Amino acid sequence: MLKITVSNTDPGTIFVLSGRLAGPWVDEVRDCWLKQKKHESAPCHVDLREVTFIDEAGTMLLSQMSRGGVTIQASGCLTSAIVQNLDKTSVCNYE
Repeated sequence: MLKITVSNTDPGTIFVLSGRLAGPWVDEVRDCWLKQKKHESAPCHVDLREVTFIDEAGTMLLSQMSRGGVTIQASGCLTSAIVQNLDKTSVCNYE
């Protein structure tokens, strides 16, 4: 299960993910991101601080998002380790 909370702020859009970024939820996050990207040129941010698991497809999506200019916030051993292996030019790690 994954909860996706979308906030439209002055500097851009923030996606707060809570739960497991795995299975069909990866496609759901991708769809949300692509819709945002299509309708807005403002920056996009993903907050993974409440994510408990990321599968391989989720990791690949995060990598694609990072290469697309999305900043990513993570904490904890699992998400921080995954995020550290993404394109570091557009990733922010928060403990």
